[in-house]
Amino acid sequence: MATLAIIGAQWGDEGKGKITDYLAEGADAVVRFQGGNNAGHTIVVGDEVFKLHLLPSGILRKGKLAVIGNGVVIDVNELIKEMDTLKAAGRSLDGLRISDRAHIIMAYHKKLDGAEEKYRGDRPVGTTGRGIGPSYQDKVARIGFRMGDILDPDAVERVAKVTVPYKKDLLGMFGAEPCQCTLDGVRERFASWGKALGEHVCDTSVLVNDILDGGGKVLFEGAQGAMLDVDHGTYPFVTSSSTVGGGICSGSGVAPNRIGKVIGCLKAYTTRVGEGPFVSEIHGPEGLELQRRGGEFGTTTGRGRRCGWLDLVVAEHSQRLCGFTSWALMKLDVLNDYETVRVCVAYDIDGEEVTHFPSSISKLERAEPIYVDLPGWEGWDDSEAVAAEGYKALPKNLRAYVKFIEKRTGIPADIVSIGPKRSETIDRRGDWWS
Repeated sequence: MATLAIIGAQWGDEGKGKITDYLAEGADAVVRFQGGNNAGHTIVVGDEVFKLHLLPSGILRKGKLAVIGNGVVIDVNELIKEMDTLKAAGRSLDGLRISDRAHIIMAYHKKLDGAEEKYRGDRPVGTTGRGIGPSYQDKVARIGFRMGDILDPDAVERVAKVTVPYKKDLLGMFGAEPCQCTLDGVRERFASWGKALGEHVCDTSVLVNDILDGGGKVLFEGAQGAMLDVDHGTYPFVTSSSTVGGGICSGSGVAPNRIGKVIGCLKAYTTRVGEGPFVSEIHGPEGLELQRRGGEFGTTTGRGRRCGWLDLVVAEHSQRLCGFTSWALMKLDVLNDYETVRVCVAYDIDGEEVTHFPSSISKLERAEPIYVDLPGWEGWDDSEAVAAEGYKALPKNLRAYVKFIEKRTGIPADIVSIGPKRSETIDRRGDWWS
């Protein structure tokens, strides 16, 4: 038995898709365990660029199982579109498996998402408007549809008779666009989904555990990042699922003692999308320049990401929650040619130096970053050539930056990424599955 898990250590967009794709070569299965199509992974394979939202990144590796676990909420129409895009690119979907326990995002969830954001007035959460939160609400309220229902007309009938009129009334209360759902329409939609996806739906908990029992290798892929966790993130500016290490177990149906190495994807600087406190944020032209250099625009929404310096208070918080055994340091090339690179190592809150991430939004809004300034480094012309030469080919000051992060966090940077391609990756560990 061997498992690896990949989790974002910030607010998402750290480069998890690239690392999942890179490490998937050695896996038998890649499992997505939470989130929905509010997440986006961009993967560059040669000259091809793939933007995935629901499909696990491992789908691009031949002969691998790509598993959508029970902790994911699925917009079925969007999933089918994504599948069609890969088919058109000549990619196989034979390895796709979808949990029969994963919940479904319905059209009324999207309408409610927008209505709830509007209802919050000048304190929006900053959702993507894709119905993620309302779908998870129905899951907890025990009135949601699940993927297994696309093969069970009786279950569809039972849920629809309660949920459809309830959602119509709820939308009316919000003064939102009316829902056009009818019982007949829901029956027809689920029947068509069953024909399109039925062969891929199964009990993925049994599937994954059988692979592990047989000595197979499983890679668990997180979406978003630890700082968006519904319990431990910057609540209420968070997502609606568990994005930290514990979410692997509940979202894929495996026990805690089956989780081995956990890789924290840590961008060399910090970004976040939408609302919420961001202590190390860089404002004005300097922040926009970092956004431009990093191409920091959302894969899912296209929104520009807020940018700031690396925050090790955030990194410590994520590590404690997720149990990272290695860092994958991402997008170091974006910081090329900066004269000085700053790292936030603590916060000043009302005159007190704070090194642990507080739960209070009001404290975070008053927090000032305490920085350590490090010398920058000159860039290079060919990232693939530098990566091929290995870690020692990197500029001395860049290696000093990596060492500073390792020393402050106590975690080795076993992967160093200096570009978006698979070939622009420096693997300092080698054997990940031993």
